[in-house]
Amino acid sequence: MRPQLYLFASGLFNQPTPARLEMLRGLLAELREAGPPNAPWGETLIALEPQLDYDEGMQAEYSRLFILAVPCVPAQPFGSYWLEDDQRLLGDSTLEIKHMMAEYGIEVAGNTGLLPDHIVSELEFMAYLAGLDETAHQTQQKLLEQHFARWMPQFTAALREVNPAPRYRLAADFLDQLIDWDRLQEWQLSSPSD
Repeated sequence: MRPQLYLFASGLFNQPTPARLEMLRGLLAELREAGPPNAPWGETLIALEPQLDYDEGMQAEYSRLFILAVPCVPAQPFGSYWLEDDQRLLGDSTLEIKHMMAEYGIEVAGNTGLLPDHIVSELEFMAYLAGLDETAHQTQQKLLEQHFARWMPQFTAALREVNPAPRYRLAADFLDQLIDWDRLQEWQLSSPSD
């Protein structure tokens, strides 16, 4: 279920299109039906459901929050912005993620307009890793603790500060709940060398 959780989170922060929202609705149905019992995001998923119907305003809100105000984007969706001392893009943390991905034969396609440390790229990478066997646990732990837990809470706080549409406020809630939950999971307690 972890791969689906991270794919869902990734989709919430990807540029909205009718096809992507259709995929999100399918993942949402899966998560509501087979997700972990007593998951902290139960109410968030219920509230997100009506937010997954496409409308033209979604594109404008996505652009307002994540694109148009470069370099002063209200909620920078890049890990390097939050992890680098000078808040620059394409910093050492970007290269670290790029190398982590390369170890698994993954490269962010140039035609996506995304960088390796874009929130969508990082969440999709975790979804991929979560679908692998336990040999990927060390990489997952590193990604979760040294990247997600360090920058994504800052990102979601900045997102909430700019009064986003309900869809993005709920997406921020879901992401915070997912990261907090995943940091406490049993897979974290063991490693392949144990």
